[in-house]
Amino acid sequence: MNRFEIASFIQALDGISYADILDALELNEGEVEFFSERSGLVFHHNDGIYYIADFGNSVDELIPHIPSKCLAAVHGQMVAEYMMDKLSYEKVEPTYLYLYRGNEFPDVESICALDSSAVPFICENYSTSSEEDIRNAADNNHLFGMVDEEGRIMAFAGFHEEGSMGILTVLPPYRRMGLGERLEKHLINTALKEGRRAYCNVFLSNSASIALQEKLGLEQGRVLSWWTWRD
Repeated sequence: MNRFEIASFIQALDGISYADILDALELNEGEVEFFSERSGLVFHHNDGIYYIADFGNSVDELIPHIPSKCLAAVHGQMVAEYMMDKLSYEKVEPTYLYLYRGNEFPDVESICALDSSAVPFICENYSTSSEEDIRNAADNNHLFGMVDEEGRIMAFAGFHEEGSMGILTVLPPYRRMGLGERLEKHLINTALKEGRRAYCNVFLSNSASIALQEKLGLEQGRVLSWWTWRD
């Protein structure tokens, strides 16, 4: 199968849970290293990330193609447990992938692009991503914020290297003002204007983010995912 045929197969299987893989396939942002309709997929993204998915039948064919060391977005419990238990990948909390399939929101006001000068501040207030990931977002005009009248950052958000929405943080003094919702709407609009899927990964324990996704109309995938790594 070529990548378009693989994308069609995956879309029919579950277009929400595998939205990240579909985006990368359709935009030709990497190479398929292994694919089996029965077993799963290993996709090496141009940014160095691996997408690994099992399709719920058997991972026997898939296992020999899993890198011994990498940063991976792993879709499916069988292969994730194998990687963390047998290959010593970091044990991490699973996420659900959420996808927005609606129209653009009306223009969201008061959102500004943040440049690299904001990276140290963001790193101090957001620990889930690396400085390289955040700096890459700034360099690609994919880092946004809202500032008060004195120019202080109240909230920020952006895109991770592989294209998912995230980095969304509202500083404590400015919470419950709707800033997070406005920033995510802006991220959604940006993704749609760039011809990409608007999707994000949300930890199962993050009830506030889950509520936000539901409020904005994002749909939850059925397959759990894990961001795991081994150095």
